[in-house]
Amino acid sequence: MAAKKIDYWGKRRELEDKARLKMENEMLKNLTSIYPEALKNIQEKLLSQADLHNITISDLLSDYSKRNQEKYREYIEKNYQELIDSDEKYNEFISEFFPAYDYAKVNRLLQIRSDIFKELAQQTIGNDANKLFADGLEQIFNNCYTSNSNVFAQLGLSGPYGASRKELEAYLNYPWSGKTFSNRLWGNISRLEQNLSQSIVNAVASGEGVEDALKRMRNNSVISDMFKLEADKFSRALENLVRTEYAHFSVAGLNKSLDDAGLKNKVAWSAEDERVCSVCGERHNKIIKDGWFPPYHGRCRCTVMPKMDDLGEDIDKLYDEMFGNLLDEFAKDKFGINLK
Repeated sequence: MAAKKIDYWGKRRELEDKARLKMENEMLKNLTSIYPEALKNIQEKLLSQADLHNITISDLLSDYSKRNQEKYREYIEKNYQELIDSDEKYNEFISEFFPAYDYAKVNRLLQIRSDIFKELAQQTIGNDANKLFADGLEQIFNNCYTSNSNVFAQLGLSGPYGASRKELEAYLNYPWSGKTFSNRLWGNISRLEQNLSQSIVNAVASGEGVEDALKRMRNNSVISDMFKLEADKFSRALENLVRTEYAHFSVAGLNKSLDDAGLKNKVAWSAEDERVCSVCGERHNKIIKDGWFPPYHGRCRCTVMPKMDDLGEDIDKLYDEMFGNLLDEFAKDKFGINLK
């Protein structure tokens, strides 16, 4: 009987992981497609500014004279006010990800940074990246909840009840590891700005110059090599973010389905291969008693399973029937994504 349970729940989690992976990949494709246009626009703007073509490192970093402070302060503030006016929610992030600056030290680099950040933020807001991400996380939560609750109903347990709008908002705004998914998304965008700005500084300091560096495109016909390098780092950071957040929300959906079915004992279940780390391996197939649920680290592949008492003499037959239904469910797109 135990083997039947393990086989069923193990297979269910395996198929759920495959479905989640496809959903993650689609989200990554949508998010990363936003930023090449931003990089292209940033390059064009920088190349159009003739004073940058032969600028020296001292001119780039030296503070403006007092008489020019007000002029450049207004220039930078206008960039950020346009962002705030375009999206009220953006107000929550601007002070955190582009900290207050000393206007007595405004220089050419700070102007460049404000232009770069403005373009990245406009593309993010214009493409509604935050809502796109939130909708994807809701979908994986709901799919995991509904799919598993239906199984518990077949087993004669309670459910499904579903999650209210208020509950979903609470999940979306919960700081799993100190910050919400939205904070982490904007944090990655802020780091991209900093890295792009630093690449400009490096190009000037090395003697290559801004113009030559932005026109060097050996690996891409549109994006310069130095920007492409930073864009690739950004894509990897986004991948880590998406995979970790999807893991959080899939487990949250599973946990709610277990709670609604009255199943209090939950077992941590890791991927059973050579890539499993010592933390996940140590917790594998053990009841979670300390309240620490997967994911246990970035890109963790762990999930949860129910620890269920025997449900009667016909349990083997019931699990056999559900095994057939399970394969049919994931082959016919009932989970929300077709695995064929």
